[in-house]
Amino acid sequence: MSAYGRDETIARALEVGAADYVVKPFSSTELVARVEVALRKRAGPDKPYRVGDLAIHHGERRVSLAGRPVQLTPTEYDLLNALAANAGRVSTLDYLLRRVWRSRRGGSPRIVRVYVKRLRDKLGDDPKNPTYVFTEPRAGYRMPRPDDG
Repeated sequence: MSAYGRDETIARALEVGAADYVVKPFSSTELVARVEVALRKRAGPDKPYRVGDLAIHHGERRVSLAGRPVQLTPTEYDLLNALAANAGRVSTLDYLLRRVWRSRRGGSPRIVRVYVKRLRDKLGDDPKNPTYVFTEPRAGYRMPRPDDG
């Protein structure tokens, strides 16, 4: 929520990771509707995210590769889920620190890099020729959009 309603301010907030932007004053009906939409989105999609042999089953917090389960720690799963939720777009280190580690400020980008390496190892993803987690130099990481079908 903000008293700033300039287009540039709103666009910047959304670019850096805000899911929504509400300008004061606002009605309680609008606020409740926006919260309900956010909660529905947070529940995750019903269909698994699929790229090649990788499947993320959101409702069960389960990941499989070529039909075999992949054992991930809760943090590794949260990282993979955050990347998949932003599929096709770059997830900045700051975005991932906020989304996965709930770090508002001062979090170390090194922790993201360490966990991306662990995730790639478990997925058998070669950082020099990735299939699932792509490095965007000086920007962050990106996963491809899910397969259609």
